Amino acid sequence: MTRVAMATFLALLTLAAFAQQPIPGDEKTDMLAQDLHALGRIAEVAKDLDQSRQVLLAITDNDIRSLRGPRDDGSFQWASLQREEGGRVKEEKTIEQVYTEKELRYVTVSGPNGYRVEVAVPKKRGTFSANNRVWVRNVLVDSTGFDGKTMHHEIPVNAWVSPGDANGVALPEIGKSVKATAELGVESGNKAAVAEVSLVQAKLVDDPNSPYFPAVKRLLQIRDFITARNIDRGHLKNAVDEALLTLPGELEQRTAEQQRLAEERRRMAETGETKGNISMGDATPDVVNELISISTMLSGTLQEQADARARLQTLIDALKRGAAGS
Repeated sequence: MTRVAMATFLALLTLAAFAQQPIPGDEKTDMLAQDLHALGRIAEVAKDLDQSRQVLLAITDNDIRSLRGPRDDGSFQWASLQREEGGRVKEEKTIEQVYTEKELRYVTVSGPNGYRVEVAVPKKRGTFSANNRVWVRNVLVDSTGFDGKTMHHEIPVNAWVSPGDANGVALPEIGKSVKATAELGVESGNKAAVAEVSLVQAKLVDDPNSPYFPAVKRLLQIRDFITARNIDRGHLKNAVDEALLTLPGELEQRTAEQQRLAEERRRMAETGETKGNISMGDATPDVVNELISISTMLSGTLQEQADARARLQTLIDALKRGAAGS
């Protein structure tokens, strides 16, 4: 058996081995594969990625949610809310009521997944005016848990917050829906202040034991590229391709295909067989640029034409050696 025949036989054995081992997966994995190919295609051909941002984001968010395993109560099988900041709802108000009054300034914030309320006092009330300290009497909380139960908490604070500082109170648990009201006052009637009340929202953290954990991690990276102010096409395409490689069997399939193409090029180089056409990807950008340069020189002086023919022969020899040794 010749060397070429032996190499061909080994390549066929490799392909047969992969063919006998179907790619493991389920409906979610199949859905993810289709969506990643769609994301990659959009990233490749879209003229303006900013105009495609909404579609890219919708596909990505839907896959992340599906792979996390949503439950009817709003929780997830493979992700849970943790007391880490995942966002916040803010409300800034001017405070004029004096802290000794019976009724103070009520500042209310509402949002999902709240676990902490923070009262911050900026250093400035405006461009030039210095701010004043703020008295925090209580924080009133109405929340609904993931079990559907509603709760009311009155958390006493009784603390001054100076300009440039903040005071936070922890809620007893992460609420599915939270409404928090801070009771605020100032030191005297001529010392108005500006305060910012924030509801800090819990972060959804993925379970490393999830069978989809690597894929979700990649999807979150893709999401970061999509939500960037200016979408970087190259980074987005690379992130989508890396996400594809987390799918079962994808890397093995790709490696087998590369081996098949390499063997085909080697066989064609040794036998002189041609495909009869030139396809996209048959030449690298360096080869294309060299041919363009040679074409330009062939329209020049006699010396430039002679140099062009020499460069063309050098290129042909290099490509023959590359094809034979690929």
